[in-house]
Amino acid sequence: VARGDVVTEGTVLAQLQQDEALDQLRQARDGVAQAERALEQARKEQGTRIRQAETALRDAQEDLQALLPGGANDPIRAAQKELEEAQRAARDANREGSEGKTQAEFDLVAKTEALQDSQDAYSEAFWDNDWAQKYGTDPNTEVEDPVTGEKTRPKLTEQQIKEFADALLKAERAVRDAERAVEQAVRALDLARQQEVEGNTDADKTVQEKQAALDLLLNGSGNKELIQAQRQVSERELALEEARQGDFTSEIKAIEDARRSLERAEKKVTDGQIIAPQNGEVLSISLREGDSAEAFTPVIEIADPANLEIGAEIGADQLRQLAEGQPATISLLARPDVLMPAVIRRMPGGRGGSGAVQDQDRTTRFTINDLKGQTLQPGAVAKISIVLERKENVLLLPKDAVRAFEGRRFVVVREGERERRVSVQIGIETEDQVEVLDGVKEGDVVVGN
Repeated sequence: VARGDVVTEGTVLAQLQQDEALDQLRQARDGVAQAERALEQARKEQGTRIRQAETALRDAQEDLQALLPGGANDPIRAAQKELEEAQRAARDANREGSEGKTQAEFDLVAKTEALQDSQDAYSEAFWDNDWAQKYGTDPNTEVEDPVTGEKTRPKLTEQQIKEFADALLKAERAVRDAERAVEQAVRALDLARQQEVEGNTDADKTVQEKQAALDLLLNGSGNKELIQAQRQVSERELALEEARQGDFTSEIKAIEDARRSLERAEKKVTDGQIIAPQNGEVLSISLREGDSAEAFTPVIEIADPANLEIGAEIGADQLRQLAEGQPATISLLARPDVLMPAVIRRMPGGRGGSGAVQDQDRTTRFTINDLKGQTLQPGAVAKISIVLERKENVLLLPKDAVRAFEGRRFVVVREGERERRVSVQIGIETEDQVEVLDGVKEGDVVVGN
């Protein structure tokens, strides 16, 4: 808690740093609860364990029966089925590999024939372009003169000659494409042949493995599932015997041990706590977090929150002029016109509260004698005025008109055209004025500093 907190009876005000003790307390409580649950569960499960063990044994015996020859899970029958599936897979792999290879062969033949056609087309385009470039006439057309009967070839335009050259380039590209297609078909055929061999090899290997596994079972060896089932039956028989011999000795002892541990943990935590003996407000605290604590030393004081007072932090120079019991006037910030009489109840270094606790609070406390109808609220802001000394009908000078030199206080008085220094004796001083007891008189002209 902090100074000013309102607490109720039974509230934990402070506690030693005891993380380890708190952890031990939590663990002890959990330990008791766990031990009690364990005993209750053990009592409920005594019959259940026996029934479960009997059921488990019966299941293991049924599993064993199913693995014996003729049983539902006979491993020989399962191995025979796996062998048949492997043989079918081998036949499928052989057929698929052969079909893939045949298709690749047909594709290679087709690509080869397409290449031959492309080469023939290229040869024709080559000679047509050669004729057109040399003679400038159409190599594929002849015209007969109706009069003379002479045959001639039509003259080609430059565009037509260019078209023969373009046709040659196109035919050349077609040959290259066909050659690449043949190369790809050859590679595809090689791959199909390799896949056929590998597929057949893998399928044959699987068949051999399944046949070997079946042979082991037929020879009476390799039946791991049967051996495991027989071992499981023996283990379940032993578990049933152990379940029938159980008791609660260990659970009862665990509860007793856990309760003793809880008592020790609770005492250790309680010994490190300060509990509020009544309702009230924390008036003073002599400890801060991290301080060391001594046994039987008062450290916190709780007071009735109905009796409020004013606290103020005052500078050291001002504190030297104050004393406990000195009168003051207080006004609330909300009502500056209402002046409430008060006195200094306690100064820093004095005894806070009843004096039983040496508080670290460095504020000066004021008790209000008459609230003047006002209601104090915790945290309210107030203005405090303290009259240190009061005098009537005195000589005053501005504070900067009084000068000092080597411990001497003086003023400069003007007389006509002349100025002279006059020593003065000072009385009351405020922030902006000083009282002059001796040295000058009313009416003197004093030169400011």
